[in-house]
Amino acid sequence: MVKLWTILVLTYVVDGDRIQAKLVFPSVEACGQALSIIYEPIYEHFPDSMGQCIPTDVVSNTVRPRARP
Repeated sequence: MVKLWTILVLTYVVDGDRIQAKLVFPSVEACGQALSIIYEPIYEHFPDSMGQCIPTDVVSNTVRPRARP
């Protein structure tokens, strides 16, 4: 299975300024797991915040063929 790099985007407003943070993960699954952990404390302080995982079209790993003896 080919996995694609995925970007976790966190957006929130602090004192009228829009803040956006981006983190890169090697798969959608890894991003989804991190989203639940990272976004919860942000949401507690900034209820109008948003967090989302955006997959890219860049391959993070490939299945390599086995070397023949």
